[in-house]
Amino acid sequence: MGILKMMRCQLVFVSIVLASGFAVAEEAPNPHAGHAMGGAEMDEQGRRLYGQGHQVTDAAADELRGRIDQFAGADTAMIQQVMDRMGSNYEWYISDLQLRGDTGVLILAHGFRAAGDDIFRQRLAPLADQDPTALAMGMSMMMSEHIQLAINDLEAAGAKRIVVVPVVSNRYNSLMRQWEYIFGLNDEPAYMAVPRVESKVELFMTSPPADAPLIAATLADYAREISTTPDNEFLLLVAHGPEAAADNEIVLDMLSNLVGQVQESVGFAAVGVVSLQDDSPKEVRAANVAAMRQLIEQAEADGYKVLVITNLLSARAVQAELRRDLRGLNYTFNAKGIVQHDNFIRWIEASVADTLELNPQS
Repeated sequence: MGILKMMRCQLVFVSIVLASGFAVAEEAPNPHAGHAMGGAEMDEQGRRLYGQGHQVTDAAADELRGRIDQFAGADTAMIQQVMDRMGSNYEWYISDLQLRGDTGVLILAHGFRAAGDDIFRQRLAPLADQDPTALAMGMSMMMSEHIQLAINDLEAAGAKRIVVVPVVSNRYNSLMRQWEYIFGLNDEPAYMAVPRVESKVELFMTSPPADAPLIAATLADYAREISTTPDNEFLLLVAHGPEAAADNEIVLDMLSNLVGQVQESVGFAAVGVVSLQDDSPKEVRAANVAAMRQLIEQAEADGYKVLVITNLLSARAVQAELRRDLRGLNYTFNAKGIVQHDNFIRWIEASVADTLELNPQS
């Protein structure tokens, strides 16, 4: 049996007005003074709350166990260990403190560890030089203060509207739902019921990158880097994947659209997609790994050289686990994350521009 050459498709850009209201306060000599929340003064790099850990109480552990399947059988100490490994949630104001502008940009991200966060900040410099820009880094599982601080700082820089850019592969996952809860777009949190943000200005949220053409072009470049004879190669696109089965079906559609764009651009003989559902129960992930191995084995039996790429944001953690999943198989892997490509910054800039065009100032 041959490998399927196409699979599914979906998803479009959406912009949502979240809030509007009052006038911005008058300018002050230091527009960012007075926003320390719980002693959250900026450090020398402009970060607030950096290095702050979570204190998991029994009550917090109960709430997390009720919403996160992986925590169902975990005691408070075990959940505390998981939170400690995740690192801090923090805000990083990355524009010059004296920059003023009517439009602010707030970028939400899971985080790429210290070195990766710094590289990401540096690559955003052109955007931060143009408009007041802040990062809110972290999973937001037990807090939202870092996001509120970012909004505060952007308002203090003169922003009368703020474009919120969620840096996550797509909207069908618990992290995106937690952010949507924090901004009042979901009634139920994905993790803890943390405080929702407040703003004196209009907030607009873009959609995640999903199967946007710039992301497909990025994946095509990554595929070309490891390709030698596309007309005799099978390209497998692997994703982290969501926990819920219904979400996974939609994600598979999106992945199929992405890999279809790549196939059209590069000319691969066959393509396929796998969603690992990496945070799902072990048996669900194991079944996806087994299916992935079977796809590769079948492609090799059909005479194809196998190439593997991912749409993961960064090049850490999941890629190493994926290599272990594929031990003993013959394949060529490009482990790069999509944020490493210049197209990702272009996608952020285009998302902000499209949102502003759809929502002109009155």
